[in-house]
Amino acid sequence: MNGATIQGIYRSTIHLSLIDSIITLGNRVTSGKHHITVDNDIDFYNQNLYIGQKITINQNIMYVGEIEFILVEEAVISFSPHTEIYKIDARFINVLKNLKMMIKDQHYQNLFSYSKQDPLLKYQFEKIDVFLNSPGLPSALSILGLGMGLTPLGDDILTGFILGLNSIGKTLPWIPKLIEEAAKKTSRLSAQNLKDTYERYYPQTFIDLLTGLFIHHDVEKAKSILNLGATSGAGILTGFIYGLM
Repeated sequence: MNGATIQGIYRSTIHLSLIDSIITLGNRVTSGKHHITVDNDIDFYNQNLYIGQKITINQNIMYVGEIEFILVEEAVISFSPHTEIYKIDARFINVLKNLKMMIKDQHYQNLFSYSKQDPLLKYQFEKIDVFLNSPGLPSALSILGLGMGLTPLGDDILTGFILGLNSIGKTLPWIPKLIEEAAKKTSRLSAQNLKDTYERYYPQTFIDLLTGLFIHHDVEKAKSILNLGATSGAGILTGFIYGLM
């Protein structure tokens, strides 16, 4: 309502740019503070859309190009931080082992299994390995913005790491500084994800992951995260494992 434009166009989602945030809109987007979920699967590539196109709202209809989205009052949700703290028990240790095995076996490119012959991958994962084995502000900043795409691999590792810390009630004194630096040194979407995670504004996929692992001792809910992007899901889950240690 205060002005938005299209920032990114993808097959099943689009990103809308606001003054201070990025909104992800699509049918496959789960509930979240910066998400809009719609009830039809739209191929945005085949719509008459372009970067910088303005979004308008007239009463209860939002216009994105020629697409009309009807806004129903009950769909507007107020989000609050997910404050639940979980405990690590003997069963959970086995769940973590299964999670690590799932990342290694079901993802083609991850810290536990990647081509050492690829110099770019080798460089990225070696820097990530340094951070995960000696987490601190210098090593965290060294992987901030590291990698390609909307959410670089290094940022996904950091997001998962913070999620792991939060889930068992831990924090580290340098993380607020990392969040501050992220606003200057990586993509807006990545910086927003890091800030939301630190403030515990999790998308539903993160809440489902925590419930599945800690309550049901099952890695099934992790699969939806593992499939995010080319490396994003594996990065988030890898960082999560190390954040618990």
